[in-house]
Amino acid sequence: MVTPFLSIVIPAYNEEPRIGRTIETLVEFLNKQSYTWEIIVVENASTDQTAKVVAEWADQIDGIKLLYQRLAGKGRAVKQGMLAATGEIRFMYDADMSMRPDFIPTFLSSKNRGYDIVIGSRQIKHARRIGEPPGRHVMGRVFNRVVSVAAVRGFYDTQCGFKCFRGEVAEELFQLQHTEGFAFDVELLFIASKKGFSVTEIPIDWYYNELSKVRLIRHSLEMLRDTLLVRWRDLRGMYG
Repeated sequence: MVTPFLSIVIPAYNEEPRIGRTIETLVEFLNKQSYTWEIIVVENASTDQTAKVVAEWADQIDGIKLLYQRLAGKGRAVKQGMLAATGEIRFMYDADMSMRPDFIPTFLSSKNRGYDIVIGSRQIKHARRIGEPPGRHVMGRVFNRVVSVAAVRGFYDTQCGFKCFRGEVAEELFQLQHTEGFAFDVELLFIASKKGFSVTEIPIDWYYNELSKVRLIRHSLEMLRDTLLVRWRDLRGMYG
């Protein structure tokens, strides 16, 4: 079996209406590239036919794999997918395709290949947020400010769902991840900073999707709790 150059990991919770289109678009894009690839979809405790749709694609195309995570939580799903991936580069990619695949080459460019982690940003210069409601944008900025005070500094957008890791770095980071919900990105970046991994933030075009699973009040409170837990775990020596 050929080891893929690029592994794309997609957490999927109740994504039946759009996961097929996301896979189709990614496959069309990846088939035009010179490198080998795999797409790993982690079905995350869905109550719809997400798994059935992905399984049908996996039956047709060798590079597509379906994993099951029966316990809810985006952090759980991404961790499982990243540790199951075998690619030299491992890419976290949201199922809503709010960033088009055309941006993937920027993450993989020679300019950025020298970094251990490349994270997409909706906030830095030249980034564009398209169609996002003002309330959601404000909540995101407030949370990022909390993150910079309570956990990790130096990042303008910790929660963007598009991040790229060197394979060996992903192995180390995700083994240490404890956060099961949406704030797992904060924990990963905290550990990366603690371990001295190099990280760069690049601007992307990000399209708001009305079917977003994020609920502003409930998930913001959960993310705040989980961010504070990162510091508590660090004090307990859980990150080495």
